[in-house]
Amino acid sequence: MLKNYLTTAFRIMLRQKAYSFINIVGLGLGIAASLLIILYVVDEISFDRFHKDYHRTYRLGFKGRLQGNDFDMAVSPAPVAEAMQSEIPEVESVVRFGLWRTMPMSFDDKSFTERYMLVADSNFFEFFSFPLVKGDPKTVLKGMNKLVVTESAAKRYFGDENPIGKILLRGSEKTACEITGVAKDAPGNSSIVFDVVLSSQSWQYMRDTHWTSNNIYTYVKVNPQATVDPIKKKLDVMAEKNMGHELEELLGLTFKQFREQGNDVGLNLNALEDLHLRVNQREEILPAGNLQYLYIFGAVAVFIIIIGCINFMNLSTARSANRAKEVGVRKTIGALRSKLMSQFLAESLIYSALSMMLAMLIIAAVLAPFNVLSGKTLTLALFAKPMVVVGLILFTAVVGLLAGSYPAFYLTSFRPSEVLKGRVRSGFKNSVMRNALVTFQFVISIALILGSIVVYKQLMFMQEKNMGFQKENVIDLLHTWSLDKNAKAFKNELAQHPEFKGASFSSSLPPHIGWSNAFRKGGTEQDFLLQVYHVDHDHLATMQYEMVDGRFFSRDFASDTAAVILNESAYRQMGFDKLENQTITDFSGDKPHPLKIIGVMKNFNFESLRNDVKPMAILLGGEPNGEMAIRLAPGNTREQLKLLETIWKKYSTNAFEYSFIDENFDALFRSEQRMSYIVLIFTVLAITIASLGLFGLTTFTAEQRAKEISIRKVMGASVPHIMMLMSKDFAVLIVIAFAIAAPLGWYLASSWLDGFAYHTGVDAWAVVLAGLASLITAVITISFQSLKAARANPVDAMRSE
Repeated sequence: MLKNYLTTAFRIMLRQKAYSFINIVGLGLGIAASLLIILYVVDEISFDRFHKDYHRTYRLGFKGRLQGNDFDMAVSPAPVAEAMQSEIPEVESVVRFGLWRTMPMSFDDKSFTERYMLVADSNFFEFFSFPLVKGDPKTVLKGMNKLVVTESAAKRYFGDENPIGKILLRGSEKTACEITGVAKDAPGNSSIVFDVVLSSQSWQYMRDTHWTSNNIYTYVKVNPQATVDPIKKKLDVMAEKNMGHELEELLGLTFKQFREQGNDVGLNLNALEDLHLRVNQREEILPAGNLQYLYIFGAVAVFIIIIGCINFMNLSTARSANRAKEVGVRKTIGALRSKLMSQFLAESLIYSALSMMLAMLIIAAVLAPFNVLSGKTLTLALFAKPMVVVGLILFTAVVGLLAGSYPAFYLTSFRPSEVLKGRVRSGFKNSVMRNALVTFQFVISIALILGSIVVYKQLMFMQEKNMGFQKENVIDLLHTWSLDKNAKAFKNELAQHPEFKGASFSSSLPPHIGWSNAFRKGGTEQDFLLQVYHVDHDHLATMQYEMVDGRFFSRDFASDTAAVILNESAYRQMGFDKLENQTITDFSGDKPHPLKIIGVMKNFNFESLRNDVKPMAILLGGEPNGEMAIRLAPGNTREQLKLLETIWKKYSTNAFEYSFIDENFDALFRSEQRMSYIVLIFTVLAITIASLGLFGLTTFTAEQRAKEISIRKVMGASVPHIMMLMSKDFAVLIVIAFAIAAPLGWYLASSWLDGFAYHTGVDAWAVVLAGLASLITAVITISFQSLKAARANPVDAMRSE
């Protein structure tokens, strides 16, 4: 029986080569696209699950509220780890690490900037499942200035030599650090990344005792039998006791009074497996994933495979007239309907299997560019896993059954008497079900086109939006602490060259101004959380910020060391109505100290456009500072950079490392860029698959109506008239699809845009363009067969009459 099914299926496929090609290619493209998206989604979901005890591992965070502004940070106080280990019996182990993002390291004449240097407790490699290639996980981080490097970092510095025992020089001070271990590179689905891990004894801050200072990542592993709720309650008590004591010393308020003002601070726990997709805190090591995007990609994958299946259904039912006599004869000689259904489902499964083979070839060909597009490191090795193989077989079966289900039920429902008398054929010219499926295909296509337009428009909006300053041609120069006493001379020499229009030291530069602190409005007990930005006297001119009131820092006023400038958000939020004689109190030092407000700066964006501009305090910093802004004159950027590097090497022995501020802002939109590219590519793919089906249906329609078209031509119908006649039915379906897709697409696109504090809108022209694009695509697809049918010799079609 099975052999008979297979033989019949292959004979039909060979007899109908064009339709078989359309079915296999359409399904193959759909399956390939869906599997690629599934690979992406699975990789995103798998983040951090390679750790042995991920299901009972949590990260401690610092949370709170000041004057209605909530904050939730991935970092926590340094002393909390020891307190949890000794006071909470449900905690099995705790590990801490700090992160240094731009640490200069050197060996002989090789110098690099390590973007991810961790300063970790000695149990780091016991706590996490990051395997060591060389070294003992119990001892590699014990002692002062001990280093573990990754395999790729070891390769950079030492090539193929054994790095154990070698000395790397760290930072501007060239501190000698001994390499005691080599770790495998962190996998691509890890939220913790590192190039170098330094022992915690090397950093004084790891021994800090303040509970209101947060700069450490703390991870907790709970006992297998324990639950998290009791730990959270004990953390609340611990935070109230220790943080309350410090707040009373700093602010002069008891913890109860602090909360009565609507404020709060505390600690929270988030599961390790949730960090990438379900937790979005400040100070993350890597940008968090976006669960909304996974839903979008998942929906696109489902829609694409549905479009492929619809093609199969439509072409199968459309061609069913040609197989009606076969069904009638089989039923007449006693074939059961269940057997006939099995025959058609078997054919569908064969198509699905061949399509899956084609899909795997497509994936092998496009996986490398897809990795570049998505920022992933996916490999074909995943398909060799037994569970994945089983999943692919099931996927093939489900797609085959889904695609073949309607044809199987439809084709086997014919009555033999009507089929053999030729009464069935007329019913195939129009099918409500087939029209509904074509309409659904184009609803999806139009919605995807609209989504692509909106995503692209928002991306352009973010890239072109005025951030409140001229971000173009500004370099962010790193490691400027290393200039030390040469800072003034370096800055003065830059001023002598017309290639450099300005130079200014700062603690950090947009879009990475992340440090915040509590400030109190003068004459009140109201406390506010403000971003802190330390700059020098030349910063306003260099960055081209704007003042809306008062003045900027000036060398003519020695008292400016005790002055502050607020941005508009801070000025409004703190409730000032005039600038004169206003002060705020800074609580960042050992004791509070007042600052006189001398100016108000126009808001400028220093974060992603997903967020409103946060309130900020601008303070006068030292020279040198952590970074330096250098504005280039328009011109030959390459030559300007060469000159800058030459001057840098005269005053610093550190690596010359820089970035462009506009490129740093663009990097914030990388996830949106990737989403726009992926959605665009799969939109084109969905339209291509739908067009393949439409091409097949048009071909079938031309065959079915060949005699009608011939008679019309004999009666004087023109070629354009014939083409219009064949196209109008499909055009009506696309208009109906547009009427459904337009409001649906508008609603979904608007919901996505609402996730941005600054966003464009869904314009009417974008909705109309999506509909026109689908209509034009359909017309072009239909025109080929319509023109061919209209130009055919009527004699050929009417010869048998």
